[in-house]
Amino acid sequence: MTKNYLILALLLIFHTLSAQDRVISRALNDVLTRNITSVATINFDNTLVQVNEDAGTVLLSVTLSESATLDVDAIITYSNDDTNSFNLDTTILSFIDGGDLTQSITLSITDNTAINADYMLIVALENNTGGTLGADSTQQVFVLDNEMHAPIATNTLGINFQTSFEVDGAEIVTHDANSQRLFVSNAGGNKIEIIDFSDPTSLSLIASIDMSSFGEEVTSVAAFDGVIAVASKGADQADGNLVFMDIDGMILSNVTVGSLPDMVTFSPDGSKVIVACEGEPNVDYTIDPEGSIGIIDMTSGAAAVTQTSVTLLDFNSFDANEAALKSAGVRIFGPGASVSQDLEPEYITISADGTKAYVSLQENNAFATINLDDTPSISSVVPFGYKDHSLAENALDATNRLDFVFMSTWNTLGMYQPDAISTFKSGNTNYLVTANEGDSRDYDGFSEETRVKDLILDPTAYPNASFLQEDETLGRLKTTDASGDIDNDGDIDQIYSYGGRSFSIFNADTGQLVFDSGDLIERILKEDPIYGSIFNTTDDENAFKNRSDDKGPEPEAVVIKEINNIIYAFIGLERIGGFMVFDITDPTAPIFDSYSNNRDTTLDIENPAGDLAPEGLIYVAPADNATDQGLIVIANETSSTISVYMLDNDTLSVGAFAKAEDTITIHPNPVNDFLFFSEKTGYKLFDLMGRFIQEASNATQVDMSNLTRGMYLLQFTNGTTKKVIVK
Repeated sequence: MTKNYLILALLLIFHTLSAQDRVISRALNDVLTRNITSVATINFDNTLVQVNEDAGTVLLSVTLSESATLDVDAIITYSNDDTNSFNLDTTILSFIDGGDLTQSITLSITDNTAINADYMLIVALENNTGGTLGADSTQQVFVLDNEMHAPIATNTLGINFQTSFEVDGAEIVTHDANSQRLFVSNAGGNKIEIIDFSDPTSLSLIASIDMSSFGEEVTSVAAFDGVIAVASKGADQADGNLVFMDIDGMILSNVTVGSLPDMVTFSPDGSKVIVACEGEPNVDYTIDPEGSIGIIDMTSGAAAVTQTSVTLLDFNSFDANEAALKSAGVRIFGPGASVSQDLEPEYITISADGTKAYVSLQENNAFATINLDDTPSISSVVPFGYKDHSLAENALDATNRLDFVFMSTWNTLGMYQPDAISTFKSGNTNYLVTANEGDSRDYDGFSEETRVKDLILDPTAYPNASFLQEDETLGRLKTTDASGDIDNDGDIDQIYSYGGRSFSIFNADTGQLVFDSGDLIERILKEDPIYGSIFNTTDDENAFKNRSDDKGPEPEAVVIKEINNIIYAFIGLERIGGFMVFDITDPTAPIFDSYSNNRDTTLDIENPAGDLAPEGLIYVAPADNATDQGLIVIANETSSTISVYMLDNDTLSVGAFAKAEDTITIHPNPVNDFLFFSEKTGYKLFDLMGRFIQEASNATQVDMSNLTRGMYLLQFTNGTTKKVIVK
């Protein structure tokens, strides 16, 4: 029934009532009349619009719930664009009772030629007369820049996927050239998996070595000249063990190191083994061991290692410098923790001359420098600093609640927090290359992890907090409540996010940032013809953007190698998988080489196939494997696979072993005893270090039965060289 008919009916009833009844009726009529007198509600038809920068004009529809006469203002209340790339052409809407219920606001978008980040703006309906604002009285407009593109891959290395081998657990992988074996840490099974690598295109399992008698979990493994070092975690935050074995898994020695040995590596000459002991707290945060660095003297051989061979470095000397470290930017924030308890060594890299080690302190967003002289010491703890995401080159996709990629800038800082780091020298400068994964402390007894929408934001620093904390903007972004209250008044003055979603190059001597890849990794993934469809996916689902609100692609692993006089950085991406390669010969201006991945994007969202979650990555030189070409080998944690990639343009070149016209074939290879030639020829036999073993002239075969297992080089008189593997 309409309002007029209802009033008429009430009047007819009124005239049939007694005087007393009329009094009651008047009161009832007043109430009913007031209740049925409605007010038009004003709303946008859509609260979210996505447009490209070249859209020209955008029409934003506003609708009344019913006919009415009213005016309402259209106002831009927020934008993270600093270049005035838009104009609101309509600033007031006037509706007339009986007229159209829908009108449009015109927004002009400038199609400039500048390379900018994507931006957003919010149009709000305000100052209305004659109506009420509805729940959808604000409109979010997301404008995508059309000049910003990923660089074209140079593909100078010619990288091609070769094979993937499933193994029971795969986290860290190492290679022994002499035996042509891979050794893989299986954390879940507490084992070391030994894999035959004599044919890198066809792997097979040799043995699984149970390590349960040395600890509750294998955390890392490294190989050098037939010696395998295995790090093992102790129970309940107790000290861990470092175990040395031969290539068959026979235990040679065992020593105790610090709590949670998390990464182990050999010095370049094999004279030392260095282990980063993270010293993480327990889940209740009632036990928080000190972080430490273990250095093991290997000069007398692995079998001779005893506890006296171990030097354990702690951070006790830094405890008194807590205020200065915090002021410099080192994150020290564990409840009740001293500096030495709070610092958590994660990953180690050693300078080429073996004089210094650099250790990432991931949760602390810092690194330590270790002097490896006769009296080893920790010389410094230096913060990595923060990444300014308000700069166009540092844009990020910050939410999983949009169905498109939105690479935008925000008033946030990223904590680099690298996992793996690697070092190289250019000129007289040592550099660190960091894979900026990011990590939070998230325990039952203490957690710093929260989302931006759950923060109390300082109204001066973030006057538009209500918009920033929407799920479609920054609200979903993982952040910390342990940092950011700069003035200690209980609210957050600076939002921080975990990881840089990038790789960086730092001056190792000064800690100065030389280069950061900015938003390059995300942009490359966005425009990849295959993997753009699962941009910022996680490692166990093919879900579009479901890690955008966390740490994005999570660069995890990094390896630096000089190939054909060019220095390359290989960066493993934990979430979407695969690895990117950059030419970093000029540390200030790296060049994108390629992105390789062996992940299937076509299967059910919850059942991805292929190689998932690269954790450990190594380079195997052409001289160290049977293919005569460089290889990248990856341990993929989620899929429990070892993947092998070949570098077609990285071929064998070992000093005098130059290639010539190849007319001689050999068989069998690998060999147990006699190796036969296809024609009579002279030869010289060398090991991989170039050391002469034997020679003959006019030979058709060579007896290899007296040689130890490993790889050898046969140089024939016609100038050709063959690799031979003795099983």
